[in-house]
Amino acid sequence: MTLILAILCLLFAVFFLIFAGLRLIAPAIIRRKHRIEAPGIDCMETVEIGGIMQTLYFRGKNEDHPVILFLHGGPGNSMFPFLHLFQYDWENDFTIVHWDQRNVGKTYQANDPALVIQTLSAERVLEDVHEVTAYIKQRLNKEKIIVMGHSWGTVLGTMAVQTFPEDYHAYIGISQIINMADNERVGYEKVLELAKAAGNEKDIKALENVTPYPPLLEYNQSYLAAIMRVRAYQDKYGLSVNLSLGNIINILATPYCTFNELRNSSIFKPLDALNGQGDIMRFLLEDADTRNFGTDYRIPVYYIMGGNDYISPYSLTKDFFDEITAPDKQIFPIADVGHMPFLENKAEFDRILLKELKERLQE
Repeated sequence: MTLILAILCLLFAVFFLIFAGLRLIAPAIIRRKHRIEAPGIDCMETVEIGGIMQTLYFRGKNEDHPVILFLHGGPGNSMFPFLHLFQYDWENDFTIVHWDQRNVGKTYQANDPALVIQTLSAERVLEDVHEVTAYIKQRLNKEKIIVMGHSWGTVLGTMAVQTFPEDYHAYIGISQIINMADNERVGYEKVLELAKAAGNEKDIKALENVTPYPPLLEYNQSYLAAIMRVRAYQDKYGLSVNLSLGNIINILATPYCTFNELRNSSIFKPLDALNGQGDIMRFLLEDADTRNFGTDYRIPVYYIMGGNDYISPYSLTKDFFDEITAPDKQIFPIADVGHMPFLENKAEFDRILLKELKERLQE
């Protein structure tokens, strides 16, 4: 018994030292290694957008470079904990602006969440994008900027570039969503197919007990519970977000979030606890459809997709992409990665952005 207790104490001490190192030492090292000097920009600002305080973070080696506004997914999935894992190479050619949406991350911390929840809607967040864009253009003296959306951010990004095309130079959709009900149906069919191929009767029975899927009822807690149950099996069979253990550990080393902000992020909280994003989830699951915003685009459109992503299945996105007319368009599937290709295969994602697309984005 004494030996077991000693081993447990030792393991706790090792865990505490690793955690302390990641939170106290690593962020300072990362900041120092990736310090940006003039004529670049490294600036975090909390400014009034849409009647509340919202946080933007600007990073790039030269303010004259094209600007990318990154619209995070989720809903509620701030990119601040992740950006040190994928962004630094982009900063040689672009200024990247991250923005925490309403009741997300640093914006959540800057306001009274109970009051902000009352304002949450897709229409309000779209207006926020418009105001954020105007602020960025004025702040960096740009006539137009580039929008890069991920997951839910692709719905928001599509709405923005189709509603306010005069503000934008190009649109990049990562894990582009077309219709979430269709996505859920195809993702469910695929994971059930894999469970049957594996002969896993327990998983087959659990998945078949979820039917009909997606649920036919309006969005509610039961609907969300069904989604999370299916998502757990998709994770098991490698169909959603396939982050390495190294990525997960390195998230704790982020210099761009406090521990409290990490604790309130989607990394540690289930989807249904994410700061009152229910109305956005309802819109995403019941009403959002990229087709509603047409297939004629006035700006270039580029999609980067995970070939093994069954939250945003490539086949459904490709069908819609083929219908699009735009000054320029291209779709880039990345094989064997899931819903976060910029983390799961950073080298190939960077090759697409910095080799295939850079000149098109700088024209």
